[in-house]
Order: sequence, then C-alpha cells, then structure tokens
Amino acid sequence: MIEKVNISQALNSLSVKTNADFFYGEESSVPLKIKKNDFFNLLPFKNYGILEGSLDDIGSGFGYNSTGDGSGISGMFFCINYSQCRFQLKSDLLGNTLKARSSNFNGEWTNWKSISFT
Repeated sequence: MIEKVNISQALNSLSVKTNADFFYGEESSVPLKIKKNDFFNLLPFKNYGILEGSLDDIGSGFGYNSTGDGSGISGMFFCINYSQCRFQLKSDLLGNTLKARSSNFNGEWTNWKSISFT
C-alpha cells in the first residue's frame, strides 16, 4: 500500500537556504538531479551577466553591457525575443537615460531611441 503524504507539510518542513549545489526535479515521473550552474540554462529567461560588445544576437534575458552595442551608454539591459524579432531596453546605472530598439524577422535593427519621462 502506498503511503499518502501531505505535500504542503513535506515542503514546509524543508529548511530555507540561499544557496544549493543541486536542484531536484522530475521529468516524465523520473527523478532527476540538476547542477546549480545548469539550472538557469533551462529557464527561458537568461541572466547574461556582464556582456561586452554587440547585443544583436542574444535571446531573452538581462545583464550589463558597457561597450559595443551602439547605445552610447553603459548599464543594464533587458531583451525579449521571438525568432529573429527582438525588443531591447537599456538604462544607465543612474537611471537618467533609457533607450530602446527592436529587430524584425530578418534580424534588421532599428537605431537606439531615447525614452524621456517628464
């Protein structure tokens, strides 16, 4: 006979951690173990960290870029993509400048456009 387990009680009994070497999951009812460094590669939204140079070919995600993307600012970026279409936002670290650009299905980019708030 299979023992019934209250999943809420089981999960609430786990200790809270801020770091882990592995994550455990299930695929098609088969348990699996995922290394921490591989876990974020499974997510559709990626943390790119610090990227130098062009942002033309990145997928959905976020990070920091200082040079080579043509925006003229160093700061945080945010990108959403579908196929070759992309939409990117970039802000300097002081929050004084916000720029945006997009690309079409042919991978052709618009120029960076400044966004102003008044």
